[in-house]
Amino acid sequence: MRWVMGYCIALCVLLIIISQSIIFPTFFMPFFTWQYNRLGVAETVQMEKDELMRVTTELLDYMRGRRDSLEDVYAIVAGEERRFFSDIEIRHMIDVLDLYNIAFMIRNIAFFVMVGLMLCLVLLRHKVLYVISRCCREVLAGFLILSAILVGLIAINFERAFDIFHLVFFNNDYWILDPRVDLLINMVPIYFFIHISIFIGLLLLLSSIAIIIVATIYLRRMANPMFSKL
Repeated sequence: MRWVMGYCIALCVLLIIISQSIIFPTFFMPFFTWQYNRLGVAETVQMEKDELMRVTTELLDYMRGRRDSLEDVYAIVAGEERRFFSDIEIRHMIDVLDLYNIAFMIRNIAFFVMVGLMLCLVLLRHKVLYVISRCCREVLAGFLILSAILVGLIAINFERAFDIFHLVFFNNDYWILDPRVDLLINMVPIYFFIHISIFIGLLLLLSSIAIIIVATIYLRRMANPMFSKL
């Protein structure tokens, strides 16, 4: 039973890492600033940088649930004030918001389940840290192997992988935007998604490796008779 709970805890840890690695870059404003400067987004959408950052803040506030709609977001584009997001962009962002709400929900549920299972292990007087360390190391190591295969496939043709992602997670074609008329696709072009994917991948890699290293150090110490008695 303790190993079943241990692997469930490890799965919860994995879900927390994945969801948080996706959520964090999405709301990390310095990343947007860096990418906008790197890709020349302000020039592409014909906006002042401060105005572009204000619109970005409005968009992220919507993603956090701090505003009800994007319909009333106006900005000065090419010297004229206009509604920034078109109807199709707003519909697409509703779908995107639903996905992020699912990510938040998965993270929160996984956290509470993890804590609950840890308390059960404590109450059952099992070696909590030993069980968790061993299970997390195995689960995260397996995850890294599968991730390496997935990254290799995505790297072959990112744009094709990007399209497949949208076909899997969206049941409509609102995500197919026209850069000639839709500002959102120019605001976050394909290279933006390539860079944020790398950012997410690095967070997943570093988080998993850090946990594996800590777990391995602990397990090696526990294998030492001197520490195993503690």
